Amino acid sequence: MKSVFLGIIGLMMGISATAWSGEIVAVVNDEPISSYDVEARAKLIAVQRADYLSNQKKAQYVQEALDDIIDDKVKMAEAEKNHFSVSEKEIDAAVRHLEEQNGMKPGTMGSMLEKNGVPLRILRDQIRADLMWVQVLQKQGGVVSEITPAEIEKKKNELRAKLREEEFFVFEILIPKKEDAEKCYVELQKGLAFDEAAKKYSKAKSARNGGAVGWVKNNHYGKAVTDMLRQLSPGDLSAPLKTKDGYLLLLLQDKKTPVLTDTVAVWSLAQMAMPTTQAVQFEKELSQIKTCEDFMAFGKKYAIAESVKSGAVSPEQLPNELKDILAKESLKTVIGPVRTQDIDIFFMKCSVENKKILPDDAVLKAQIENEKMEALSDKVLKSVKRYAVIEYK
Repeated sequence: MKSVFLGIIGLMMGISATAWSGEIVAVVNDEPISSYDVEARAKLIAVQRADYLSNQKKAQYVQEALDDIIDDKVKMAEAEKNHFSVSEKEIDAAVRHLEEQNGMKPGTMGSMLEKNGVPLRILRDQIRADLMWVQVLQKQGGVVSEITPAEIEKKKNELRAKLREEEFFVFEILIPKKEDAEKCYVELQKGLAFDEAAKKYSKAKSARNGGAVGWVKNNHYGKAVTDMLRQLSPGDLSAPLKTKDGYLLLLLQDKKTPVLTDTVAVWSLAQMAMPTTQAVQFEKELSQIKTCEDFMAFGKKYAIAESVKSGAVSPEQLPNELKDILAKESLKTVIGPVRTQDIDIFFMKCSVENKKILPDDAVLKAQIENEKMEALSDKVLKSVKRYAVIEYK
């Protein structure tokens, strides 16, 4: 059973709020589904996932939206057959709960959705179907069994295994000939967009998506490519690397470093940057700063305004070179300069603490219960859909 209580709601950019045509695209038990509702639901899915409804994803989200609405129609029909209903007040309460979950002021959900081309009615329809379906599941004996300590420990081990995986988020270009690969590499360095280069040169299937591959495990390309990826920082482009299929260029967007313990170190860091010539003038004053408060005050007075920041970060999120520099220094001493062209960057490590990575047992118990309810929902829905009349137009 899909929940509408999803994560932090993000804003989509570049999506027209203009209503699409209202052609009938499907009928479920004599209940029509319009293309307008389907595409509005697709936008809602993107909002719930804090995602962008790009042209590349539109077809995928529209199909997912149609499938979801069909399921909702089937759920509603089964609920109504059993004389179940949901009041508008219950739906209002669910909307307010969503607003509270996402740090929104009461009554602002509708305006936020409208800005993204989603009538509030679309969300309310989804909530109505979910609430009525809960009643169907309850009648079916939808009470999950008591979660045991063994199940919680199994879930912890699953999460530990996931955390121990090394993964890379990559874009790729595969070119058969070395000279073409080198030409492409030069064009990329001169500013050619990676997705354009992929469509122009790449022979991989990913070329249709601008070279996007997504998250891959460390055995996806083989040892030589994995070793090269480990040396890259997010945003780096690899030089052409010979493989059995040709020459591979990779753009690393992000990486997940394996976490081998249940806790992780978290650094509270402050940073600022200033032109090298200016940093030399303030060398003595910088050496005398002994607190993070003084560091931030100095930065706000003399450093580049947008560079003065503070926040918590795991060392594993930092480039290896910077992580090594910061790891060697003690707390509340000015670290730097780390030089980039004509700019000097300074850091101060304000605190270090170990934080638990795994959720508490109560959270894990709720996750397991939700998974069991979803499995039950899928089973019951599959059975109910056998008797539904679904017609695609």
